Amino acid sequence: MFANQVFLYACLIFGLILSYASADTPIRECVNTKGPLPLMVQINDCNALPCDLLKGQESTIAIQFVATRNTMYQLTAKVHLTSLGVTIPFELDSQRSNVCQNLLHGAYCPLDADEDVTYRLLLPVPSNQPEVPTRLQVTLYDSERKDEVVACFLADTRVRKP
Repeated sequence: MFANQVFLYACLIFGLILSYASADTPIRECVNTKGPLPLMVQINDCNALPCDLLKGQESTIAIQFVATRNTMYQLTAKVHLTSLGVTIPFELDSQRSNVCQNLLHGAYCPLDADEDVTYRLLLPVPSNQPEVPTRLQVTLYDSERKDEVVACFLADTRVRKP
């Protein structure tokens, strides 16, 4: 009987470790933008809000989403930050904002409808960014369809020193 209890506890502990190791970052729907939530978002290694964005470093954001139509060639990411009630667009250079150039796991454009892919966004956090709670909004747009929203999410973050 003792061996069965040890086995049961080992299975429970392994399950908890596995769930924490693969935990996603909690996200919310965008308020002013109509569009589906991504399937999964992982900001750095954050699995509980607020997620830390370290000043002077890049934050890695993996966004798993589903293509909304066939032959999607041009997808663009846009980032907005809201701090102290003020929302500002965060200007990404064209290489970072180009979703097709930053797909993971061997995926590439054109994407087909219902194709499940992951985009890696490297978000530079300026060293002069104020250390305050910040709401992060990332929106993926279909550039060929008058910026139709493919996916959008909000996450609570805080900017801090490394």
